[in-house]
Amino acid sequence: MPVYKNKDYVKIMRPLPDYVARDIYDIPFIEVDDIDVSNLNNGKWLVNVKNCSKNDKHQSEKIVHNFCYDDVLMRDYNNPFRFLEKVGPYYAASSSDFSMDSKMGFKEILDATYNNRWMGAFLQTHGKKVIPTVGWVGAKYYDITFAGLRDGGVFIISTIGANNDISYAGFIEGYHELRRRFPNTQLICVGDFIEGMDSDICYIPYEDSFGSWDRKQDWWQPKLFNWDMSYAMGGVADVI
Repeated sequence: MPVYKNKDYVKIMRPLPDYVARDIYDIPFIEVDDIDVSNLNNGKWLVNVKNCSKNDKHQSEKIVHNFCYDDVLMRDYNNPFRFLEKVGPYYAASSSDFSMDSKMGFKEILDATYNNRWMGAFLQTHGKKVIPTVGWVGAKYYDITFAGLRDGGVFIISTIGANNDISYAGFIEGYHELRRRFPNTQLICVGDFIEGMDSDICYIPYEDSFGSWDRKQDWWQPKLFNWDMSYAMGGVADVI
């Protein structure tokens, strides 16, 4: 095997320290961090990973979320130390929200979940506070999509695209399973409340979640892929 420099070795081999616990299919655990979200959107703010900046004077007041296109997430996954440098100065960061869809097979669902948890565990091994990003795609995959998580901390989820005839039932079923498995965990939700969800969640409207490096500046961004596999360009939904 070739001899790699440490950063190249990490990118290729994906090692984690032996103390990092593993779940089914060797999925790394993201451990519970002491994260205060009591003043979220009122003294503490969300910022999208694309808008992180070394010029941001409010980094210690912000949580980086990773609801973003997969090409952006994969660039960070393939350069984890650069990602660490980018999010390191911020109060906390979420793990990467790699896309999952019910049309995907077992391997793709496993890869998306593994990569999500690996990014979180990697950040934690370098001293960063991490909020797991959690998504799901159907009951037969719950044991995978909810793997590598501990009860008692904070998770971040999203309702983007969930409130429609195609995806609502699957979303709300998975949401209740999440609450059943992790009853003592606080939730941040990027997006709007939808029928069947609880009131004790910190809901952050989608348009308020992307904040540029100047948190007082309004910021707008087209929607991501929705649960029904449509996407919005310029605010108008197109079906792919």
